[in-house]
Amino acid sequence: MSDHAEEAARALREIALINERAAGFQDYQAESGQLVLWGLVHIIGYALTILAPPFFLLTWFSVLSFGMLVGAWMARRSNNDAIPGIVWRYVLVVGSILLFVILIHYLYYPLQPEHGALAGPVFVGCLYLIRGAQFRPRYIFLGVTLILVCLIGHFLPPFWFWWWMSLGFGGGLLLFGLWLRRY
Repeated sequence: MSDHAEEAARALREIALINERAAGFQDYQAESGQLVLWGLVHIIGYALTILAPPFFLLTWFSVLSFGMLVGAWMARRSNNDAIPGIVWRYVLVVGSILLFVILIHYLYYPLQPEHGALAGPVFVGCLYLIRGAQFRPRYIFLGVTLILVCLIGHFLPPFWFWWWMSLGFGGGLLLFGLWLRRY
């Protein structure tokens, strides 16, 4: 191969690397708002669970519906038609997480509320680990942190569990969203 061909190949590899890094930063920017939103949803949901236990299902139906609607609106707004069908994909991803949680509750009924409340957060932590393996290292840190928060919560007494999940999981999502916003 000639020197010019090698230089051209090296330049193309460098351009591809720059494009990959730029895409990663755009991904972090887009995800940061979603993390803040879902952090607030979980802070409110877990706090209301301990403050108004008889309204557990109504609380979670309300906060999750709100999160899904606002999240779909945010995805559509941030997309600028660059990615066709972004709202449907967003609803499919969030709906899949909710379906997973519902199936866990159905298949393993009766679950203690604390154990059932860990299904979604642990699954989300695993999803972020998988996303991190796709050249997004900050997501690996997020996934591991969320899973550790859930493991610690599993060993707490029920009263403290809900506050821990509100501040640890919900607050963790919120803080990671603010952290990713800088990139």
